[in-house]
Amino acid sequence: MLKLLKEPLLQFLLIGAGIYGIYALIGTADEGAGDYVIVVDEARVQGFVTAWESRMGRGPTQRELDGLIDQYLKEEILYREAEAMGLGENDPITRRRLAQKLEFLTKDIARLKEPEAGELESWFEANKADYRAPDLITFTHVFIDPDKREEATLPDAEALLAELKAAGEPDEATRDLGDRFMLQNYYPLKSELEIRKQLGGGFAEQVMQLEPEQWHGPVLSGYGVHLVYVYALQVGPEPVFAEVREQVYADWQTEQQEQFNAEYFASLRSRYDIVIDVQPEPAGDSGTDVELPAPDKAAGSNPERAPEPAS
Repeated sequence: MLKLLKEPLLQFLLIGAGIYGIYALIGTADEGAGDYVIVVDEARVQGFVTAWESRMGRGPTQRELDGLIDQYLKEEILYREAEAMGLGENDPITRRRLAQKLEFLTKDIARLKEPEAGELESWFEANKADYRAPDLITFTHVFIDPDKREEATLPDAEALLAELKAAGEPDEATRDLGDRFMLQNYYPLKSELEIRKQLGGGFAEQVMQLEPEQWHGPVLSGYGVHLVYVYALQVGPEPVFAEVREQVYADWQTEQQEQFNAEYFASLRSRYDIVIDVQPEPAGDSGTDVELPAPDKAAGSNPERAPEPAS
């Protein structure tokens, strides 16, 4: 008998029976008859059909619809029983989900607001830089490998830069100078973001400032030292409101939603008295804040870590 009581399955069944026994004793006093009525109305069934059509590209068969209703009934019954037993209390996942649902609801309310006459145009003018097409640069470079040249890297770069400046616009022979580079040497019509992804933020930021039709260097990246020749810099055209109106409207709506949510939460918070009993101790040994690293190092500073080459 003792051996039988030690079986995990039997223990689980006994614990489950105990929970439901306690619930049967103390959980039914306040329940009304309505707690045991589930109405699956026409609107809910139509919601099942619509969701099925959007997912499957066709309406459900009668058997499939019956399955959807049975699935809903199972979920609803288990939800009601769990709620009645208080299983959702102090549960972080349940709390987070309900908070998210309220946020989604307020966002939907904010979407009902439409811009007044001229408001969208004014908003576009205030945020015009966000809609300008990026500048595009075309350049080539000669790579100097610090792993190969070590202490001679910068002196070699200066000497080679003088030679390149004397030669002028690069040709095929020029591109063979320097050391082998794992990526390309020629970059046509690239935005700063595209260059940043391949050669790092410091390199991209500095290259976008270089004068066209000249050799420049040394320019540092996570790979090493580069001597750069800029063929041309194509400045992005000014945005036209009519061409980007849909995107402007979507961005304006997003801002309205965020503003509405912030104001709504502030109004809710103002109703509460916030009491924090214990102030947690700082995690660090010194009790000082940790200084987060900047996203990008300044151009021309110590080299960044090179991005991983594509396999």
